[in-house]
Amino acid sequence: MTGQGRQGRQSPGAVLAVAIGLGLLIVAGSGVRAARGAPAWPLPTEPVTIGYWDTGNGTKGELIKSLIAEYQKLHPNVTIKFETDVKSDKIAVAVSTGTAPEIFEVADFNLPKFMGVGALDPLPPAAWGEETVDGVLKGYLPGLLDAMMDGGKLYGVPDQMNAHSLYLNNRLFREAGLDPAKDAPKTWDDVAKLNRTLTKRQGDRIVQKGWEMRYAAEHWLAQMFQILLYQAGGEMTREGKPAFNGEAGIRALQVWKSVTVAPQIMQNTRFSPYQDFATEQDAMTFAGPHVGLIVERINPAMKGNYTVAPLPQMRLDRPATIIYSYAWTVNARASAPQKRVAWDFIHHLSSKPELWWNIKFLQGTRGWYETPAAKASPFLPVFVHDLSVGKPLARTTSYGELQASLVRMIDRVILNNADPKQALDQAAEEFARAAGK
Repeated sequence: MTGQGRQGRQSPGAVLAVAIGLGLLIVAGSGVRAARGAPAWPLPTEPVTIGYWDTGNGTKGELIKSLIAEYQKLHPNVTIKFETDVKSDKIAVAVSTGTAPEIFEVADFNLPKFMGVGALDPLPPAAWGEETVDGVLKGYLPGLLDAMMDGGKLYGVPDQMNAHSLYLNNRLFREAGLDPAKDAPKTWDDVAKLNRTLTKRQGDRIVQKGWEMRYAAEHWLAQMFQILLYQAGGEMTREGKPAFNGEAGIRALQVWKSVTVAPQIMQNTRFSPYQDFATEQDAMTFAGPHVGLIVERINPAMKGNYTVAPLPQMRLDRPATIIYSYAWTVNARASAPQKRVAWDFIHHLSSKPELWWNIKFLQGTRGWYETPAAKASPFLPVFVHDLSVGKPLARTTSYGELQASLVRMIDRVILNNADPKQALDQAAEEFARAAGK
């Protein structure tokens, strides 16, 4: 979604393939299966039923159903009750009331809260055929699972990771005498210059913009501020307290203002946040790997009409962006047999990155992304690059309060021309007060 290699280690899918090639050892009567030389991960032989809630909106539902059927065929004693399109708020309530299923997908902004209250079962490395958590981490791009770690333990693996990349409209670039590949902006200064070329007016009316931030929902604004803050060398929080209101925060807002055209003129909504790019009002936008398919559904004429390039930077020698992700997790309240099956099933799901890429979902694993087929896939190397320079969203148990404070700050500065430093300090005070810091 949403999302961005390492060297010398195969992905979980490749490890599984090697294990099959060597031959799996089945310990009679115990349900134990293990590759030669790897830790055993015994599975129960009695009937086991697990529930699985996913936050997806149908994009991945059919793939998950096919993988469930595949797994249940391998393990006839297992029943998996799958429910999709479960909202994050519903999951949060179920976790707090002890009614969540054995597997549930967690948005990264809820992970610190769930880990903090002991709601999640730590991932057992043996289920991945590894002796330590480090062995599991080496199957992913460096640092990619930081948001899923706490106290040296790993509490989930991603089904979707997104790092924003730059989408460019080929036709609009060429109409302006530009090459969308060669002339793709590398810095925000480049974006500001292209705005002057690509923004068109009919009288007093703006009919086309080069670039605009996405004023469609709070999370887009909060994510983009964090991207610019990281690029300026700043950090969101320090020891749980706000740290975004220093010089890096001021620089982030200065860059934001420099690429702003007319935020009041837009068709983007929470339910169709890419409308302006899809209908060719905006010549550029930022988005994760799966967004191309969304844009093409809105406007079929966009198929083959966009190029993807790395996200613009403040400094090319210090690239940075954010990663936002969704992780498979296991309920700490599940029974021991359910946990064993749940983690084994999650390993099954996460070991097939090539299938997930068919629906443009990245999981950040190594190995497959380095194959010739993957490297030849349109724009995949760009998405992997942006993942590789990404950092997690702010780690806080009060992310909702932080996000709301940031959005009010952005409104004051960008829409009402407030002083950036005063607005940053006010946002920091609002967040600290709401979070009890």
